[in-house]
Amino acid sequence: MSNEGIKKTKGMRVAVIGLGRMGVRHLQAVTNLEMEVCGIADVSEEVIASVSKEYKLADSIGFTDANVMLKNVKPTALVIATTAPFHCDYVCAAAELGVKYILCEKPMAVSLEEVERMRSSCDKAGSILAINHQMRFMPQYTQVKALIQDGDRLGPLSSIIVAGSNFGLAMNASHYFEMFRYMTDTNVETIQAWFEEGQLPNPRGPQFEDRSGRLLAKNHLGTSMYIDFSSNSGYGLQLVYICRNGQILVDELTGDLRISARKAEFRELPTSRYGMPVDIINTQIEPADTVVPTVRVWNALLDGQPFPDGEAGAHAIACLVAAHSSHENGGTPVAINSSAISKDKKFNWA
Repeated sequence: MSNEGIKKTKGMRVAVIGLGRMGVRHLQAVTNLEMEVCGIADVSEEVIASVSKEYKLADSIGFTDANVMLKNVKPTALVIATTAPFHCDYVCAAAELGVKYILCEKPMAVSLEEVERMRSSCDKAGSILAINHQMRFMPQYTQVKALIQDGDRLGPLSSIIVAGSNFGLAMNASHYFEMFRYMTDTNVETIQAWFEEGQLPNPRGPQFEDRSGRLLAKNHLGTSMYIDFSSNSGYGLQLVYICRNGQILVDELTGDLRISARKAEFRELPTSRYGMPVDIINTQIEPADTVVPTVRVWNALLDGQPFPDGEAGAHAIACLVAAHSSHENGGTPVAINSSAISKDKKFNWA
């Protein structure tokens, strides 16, 4: 992290709502940025006590009621790391109380109506809303995008295959809608989904539901992304980026990266000559991390650089809703901006 990032955040008053696994990682990120933690909130007094001790925070800044905390500590910046059903109310409350910067975990909301309400509240109050879809700051995506854009060695991106194992549509597959948006510089246009029977057991509680299965997303140019997140697969997370002249294989769990690209003298031959001689490079990328990319989200937000904003979060939610609609209609393509998909329907996402 650059010193410039610390200069912009040092001493900024920040509060954190939700002190589960991701909430603690957010707390580490704001600590790395030398922000002043002025409030923490969680429904568990035991968790508050434990986190306060670990991060050397005063007992007086711990609250079991997040709304009381917001009114008492009046932060400049806020992290919302609760489960999804609470995101909308906390974002809207923070905006109404004048919180300038709000970083909310994904999924952004549990309905499209909530998404609209969150964005409207922030726009009206002048609050800046970010959603923690961090793909543009993670090496497994930034390095791959740079490789694809590096001249004609690989050529244009045709499609992406995500072999995702049993990681859940909303819990993890939702991140890949933002990855696709970042890689292609375009939104998803249509979704087809084929869910498996039954709901996934959710580690965040039995009240939450998610789906496993398979999904196909396309943009208006025809670039596609296929995600296999089947309940029959219990290990692995590999991505294949298929380009005109080669492929990139990334193992996101181990950091292994393999590039295979046609030798220069064979690049102009038809794609049907798929067995032409290739150059192969095997290398490593940084292991996946959540704290460092979150730090980079804050830096981009405060520097006026591109960051995953409310529009990015809304795009991911629209993709999720379209996926459910497609499955319910036998896997037919559904446009994410279709008026046929419900804005009011609420989902039990965590």
